[in-house]
Parts: sequence; C-alpha cells; structure tokens
Amino acid sequence: MRKYVDDSNLQIAMTEYNDNSIKREVKDQYDRSVGTVTQVYNNTTGAGEQVYAVVKNPKENAEDVQEVTVLFRGSTGPDHIFKETADVWNDWAENDFVIGTHILKQNVPSDQDQSTEQLKASARALKDIMEKYPNAKINIYGHSLGSMDAQYAMAALEAAQIERIQQAYIFNGPDIYRILSPEQRKIVDQIKGRIYNYADAKDNISMVGRDIAKGSIGSVGMVYYVDSESEDPINQHMTYGYRLDKDGKIKIFSNTSTVAYNDFLIKMEGYKTLKNILASDGYTAGEQLFLDSEQAKIAASGICRIVTEEMDIIKNIYNRGIQDASEVFASCSNVPWGFILSSYETEVAYSEGGLNYETTIGIIQNRFHPVVDKAKQLEKDFTDLEKQIQNGIQKKLDEDRELASKFSQWESLL
Repeated sequence: MRKYVDDSNLQIAMTEYNDNSIKREVKDQYDRSVGTVTQVYNNTTGAGEQVYAVVKNPKENAEDVQEVTVLFRGSTGPDHIFKETADVWNDWAENDFVIGTHILKQNVPSDQDQSTEQLKASARALKDIMEKYPNAKINIYGHSLGSMDAQYAMAALEAAQIERIQQAYIFNGPDIYRILSPEQRKIVDQIKGRIYNYADAKDNISMVGRDIAKGSIGSVGMVYYVDSESEDPINQHMTYGYRLDKDGKIKIFSNTSTVAYNDFLIKMEGYKTLKNILASDGYTAGEQLFLDSEQAKIAASGICRIVTEEMDIIKNIYNRGIQDASEVFASCSNVPWGFILSSYETEVAYSEGGLNYETTIGIIQNRFHPVVDKAKQLEKDFTDLEKQIQNGIQKKLDEDRELASKFSQWESLL
C-alpha cells in the first residue's frame, strides 16, 4: 500500500480513513499508536458526519483524561458508491458540492452561517466529546471534507470552549472562512496561531475559497501552501504529492504572506500561553513589564521581517523590469530582416515612433523610484523601532540584575 509522507501530523490525520471502531487502537502507516477509539459519531442524524475521539488510555476516568485526539473523516470515495451509497451521497452531493458552491459564490465574508447539516452535526460531536472529557486539551485532525468539518466545529464553539483546543492540523480542504458568521469568524480567529491549515496549490479542491497572495489573511488558521509534486487528480487530493524538505517538514512555498505572518502568529500563541500562566496569581510589576516588552518585541520583529521581505520583492520586481526594458531598448538598433536601414537609422525610426529610453527604461525608473524609496524608509523606520525596543529593555535589565534574572526565567517558559 502506498504511504503518505512521514510527517507525524499528516499521518495522524489520515488515520481517519482507518477502520476506527470503538475500542480499536489507531495506528498510522509507520505503526505508531495514536491511541484507542472511545467515541464514534457515524451519521448520527443522517447528515453523514464521521467523527472519532481517541485517547491514550481508554481505561482512565473521563475526568482524568488530559488530552483527546479528534479525527474528522473526509469524503467517502466515489468508488464506494455501491457499498456505501448513503455516505457517498451525503459527502459529495449534500456537502462537498453545496459548501463549494457557497464558498465560490461568497466573494466577501458572509453576514450569516451558511453551513450544511453535516458541518453542524460535526460541531455537535466535538462539543459532546469536550463535555465527556471536561478537563482534556483537544487536538484536531481532518482531511478534505474532514478539514471543513473540523473548521466549522471549532468555529461553532463558545469563546471559553475554544481555548481548550491545543492544536489543529487540517489538510487539502476548502477554506470555509467566508461562509462563517461574523461571530464564528471571531471565535476561530481567537486560536488562529494553533490551526495549521495545509493546502496543495495543485489540488483544485484545496484551493476553493483561497487566494495565495493573501496567505493566511481571511482564512481559518495559518495557511501553508504545499510545494508538491504532480500526481493524478485523486492522488493529488489525497496528499500523495506532498514531499518533505531537508528538515523533515512538509515542503511549502515560502512567501511573505504565509511564512512571516504565520511565524508571528505562532510567537503570539506562545506569548498568550505564558500570559495565562503568569495571570494565575495576578501580575507583579515585573511580570507586567516583561509581558509588555515581549509583546512589543514580537510585534516589532514580525513587522520588521515582513517589511524587509516585501522590500526584497519590490527590488526584484524593479530589477526584472529594468532588465526587460533594457533588452527592449537595446533591440531598437537591430535592423529587421529585409530592411536596408543602418542601425542608427533604425534607432531613429523607433524613437520617432515613440520607442526610446524614456518610454522603456525611464518610465519604470520614474514610477518605481518613489515606491522603492518609500519602502526603504519603512524598512529603516521599523528596523530602528525594533532596535529601540531592544535597547530600551536591555538598559532596564542592566540597571536591575534581579529583574534580569526573572526575565531569563520567564523567557525559558516561552
């Protein structure tokens, strides 16, 4: 049997297609145990949802369970239409097609919930699991339709409930952000830095509701566009085009709108976690200073990185434009075949027709120089701001060694 790439989170997500019955141990393709199935929600109201709760120790009291893995199964393949007719119909006709149509028609975020019955049934399943395990952190996984079910289930939680979501890894599903209600978008944005939303740019299903240029903006969670190899449409969707990079991680496109912004979100999640830890007994003056300075550093560093990377992009666009324009201008002295003009006469003819230095190279320089200059100033301003924040904090710590020691302790918790 062909294997998916050996990324632990992808491997866990794809166990949703295993025979996950009650009390059955869930293992990935490399024989690593995810846990044991304790709850199954299989088409409970005829909507076609398939959701599984998995825990490490099924004998442990529900109140004592600290972590639960929730698997949202994707669409049942069309090749199962004779054996699982109802599932195939529910998944494809009642959900994939309907949701996809809603997303494509909704060019801007909706002002109301446009979900299907399966999405709502999946949300009820997640809430039920969270009630059964009241003290557990929740890890969520989904692929394809399972990704959409997972996105909606998280968005349908209450503000307090969603903080129990520890992490979510979803793969190759349309992004449903624009069909959520304003309140649901606000809820799911609350944990944006904990949701890893992978989409294969070569998979048409993955790209529904997405805009690569916007990256994670206006999407559920942090979007990572996979730099995949080409497969046939079915295998592409089933993640067989995924490859690992030199660090053993899923290979992704590294553009500013995703990587830099996502790194900022991840750091802010670490900051929020530490803030909650320190809040248990109220903040001391030192703790408040640390939190304020840490937040300022993360924001300044993130903005500085984004501005610097965007500056590089602007420079590259400018340089390519100048290069192309230079080639066009240089060609003005080339005598077309069959003409008896000299190179100089040819150049004069082009110039009289309006093709000269000013209308090729000059026009790009005139239009881009103000943009480049403004970008350079922004880069300098934010770089200076980052240095000022760091120097200000360091000066404070140099004056107070006890505070510096505490800062080191708090930083180790990030």
